[in-house]
Amino acid sequence: MTLEAAFRQQVIAHGWADPRQRGLVAVSTGVDSMVLLTLFCQLPVAERPQLTVVHVNHQLRSQSVAEEAFLRQWCAEHKIPVVVAQWSVDQHPATGTEAAARQFRYAFFTQQLVQQSAAWVATAHQADEQAETILLKLLRGGQLDQLTGMAASRPLGTGQVIHPLLPFTKEQLRTYAIQHQVPWFEDATNAALIASRNRVRHDLLPALAQENPRVSDHLRDYAQQLGAVLAVADRTLDQELTTIITGHDPLTGDSTYLLGYPVADQQLLLARLIKQAAPTVSTAATYLSQCLHLLTNGQRPTGRVAFGDGWVFEKRYRTFLFWQPQKFGKNPPEQFNFMVVLNQWQPVGNGQLLGVFRTAPQAFSLRQTVALRDEQLPLTVRSWRTTDRLRLANGHHQTVRRALINAKVPQQQRSQVPVLVTAQGTVLAALGVKWAVLPHRNHTTTYHIGYQPESVKGERHEQRY
Repeated sequence: MTLEAAFRQQVIAHGWADPRQRGLVAVSTGVDSMVLLTLFCQLPVAERPQLTVVHVNHQLRSQSVAEEAFLRQWCAEHKIPVVVAQWSVDQHPATGTEAAARQFRYAFFTQQLVQQSAAWVATAHQADEQAETILLKLLRGGQLDQLTGMAASRPLGTGQVIHPLLPFTKEQLRTYAIQHQVPWFEDATNAALIASRNRVRHDLLPALAQENPRVSDHLRDYAQQLGAVLAVADRTLDQELTTIITGHDPLTGDSTYLLGYPVADQQLLLARLIKQAAPTVSTAATYLSQCLHLLTNGQRPTGRVAFGDGWVFEKRYRTFLFWQPQKFGKNPPEQFNFMVVLNQWQPVGNGQLLGVFRTAPQAFSLRQTVALRDEQLPLTVRSWRTTDRLRLANGHHQTVRRALINAKVPQQQRSQVPVLVTAQGTVLAALGVKWAVLPHRNHTTTYHIGYQPESVKGERHEQRY
């Protein structure tokens, strides 16, 4: 099969051969990116996306000016729009140039996805670079899923980054360029060992290839196998997380359920939960250990672990959150879902304590008595839902939402009001706002329920009855 036919098969399989789509092609003028652009142009008209070339002049080499001029001329001759960004010299850092250049490049791509209404930006990463990426990740350390290398696509801004050349080697692309007279510029920095990737490319991989000429193939095979195993593991973790996660805005979970798993499972579950909420945030072992240590520390009922980009893991008694507090302003929502332990005071958020007792303790304030059958236990405290209703004395019902409105609870505070419900889901109270009136029933036990500020908590509240 020719390279053109294999490329066409690849883009059709991934849905990138659609004339209704707008696509960006990132071109550096090196052989890989020029072949990528040529292959897209060779697609049949009925399958060819609406293309725009995006190019960054990094101004790191003297030949950058010639490369930009060449690309503009090539695009003009082939009637393809081109957008060029200049990374000015005064923006170049003293150190970390490679990372800073990549950051600038992808910020430009993200911007152009919006301005061009494009679905994706295609980069010319190929099979040899896939092997280099896997080896680099192995050397640097990090997350296990990073050893799977580059995916065929990944999210970027309003669209995606796609890698149509991953199945093809550098040798295949160079051979195609020579046979079809595709012009390109040799990157003068490729031969200079100034970057970690180039050291892997020119030193480490050739040395490994002397031991086994198929080392790059084996690295890619291992990455594919690992990717398949991780996909199965992620599905299993997602299923387990359904019993741990109690809310999604912000992401909220039950510490008791999480800590009920073996320690190794706790780390995997927590890492998966964090990646679901913030895919770019690090889930390094040091972060996970801090979070789990916080949850298991009985001397700290509350606390936080700071992650990057404003993300915070927060412990609130038996509940934890993984969220960005700045998004919720001064009144972050309280989300709870935990079982009530009888004859014991428990914090329920907003600085309040709840106690459900068979015998009322001394100095018991804000007492309410309810008659419950055994099957109505255990009771649960959770965030209220739009379908929750309170039974009134006349036998009719009122929604919790209406009760909050009638009680003139400020709108921004309503989501923070927890409800107390039976095992069957019957709402006993919107705590601090209104109690339900239950019908008389036989064979019940009377329970005394207290709800009061945590600030009045005394030694008597520490005892168990």
